[in-house]
Amino acid sequence: MSRAESLANAATYMSEAATALDGAARTLDRAGALGTAEQVRGMHDQADSLHTEISLAASTAHRAERPEFYDESGRWIGRQNRKGQN
Repeated sequence: MSRAESLANAATYMSEAATALDGAARTLDRAGALGTAEQVRGMHDQADSLHTEISLAASTAHRAERPEFYDESGRWIGRQNRKGQN
């Protein structure tokens, strides 16, 4: 597995963690555990921030590993077919 693939998988896991933590915070709110809900919201915010950071690292790694999928400005152009078209 390449570095870009590993980072992309980690980003997926962090996204799932952030979603789960958001749900846990809402459930704790409904249960009246406000202090605990606030702690979980903080964990959600950290997971969300890590997800963003890891996603950017995955994109950077993919551009480095597969520059042919990007134009000169770094935008995704996808795979080119044999005739040079997307």
